[in-house]
Amino acid sequence: MSMSASEPPHLERIVDIIRRDLMLGPDVVIEANTALLGGEFDLDSLDALLLMQSLEREFGFKLPTESFGPDVFKDVVTLARFVNDNLTARQ
Repeated sequence: MSMSASEPPHLERIVDIIRRDLMLGPDVVIEANTALLGGEFDLDSLDALLLMQSLEREFGFKLPTESFGPDVFKDVVTLARFVNDNLTARQ
């Protein structure tokens, strides 16, 4: 995946975490606009919680569960922006 200037930082790390947590092989294409809810991967609530916990560990922030909902998991870039916004808020 190649990053453009408009994509949030850490997008590639987040894709790697998605790939690992959802146990996707290296041949599965994950683009910035890949839908997470209702898309090919169709995350359920447990998948979303696992993914958020992994992101919290990876990036060193902790969020109350109510701070993220389905809108955060719209697609990969939306999730990456959410992570970036929370990292920025900590600084």
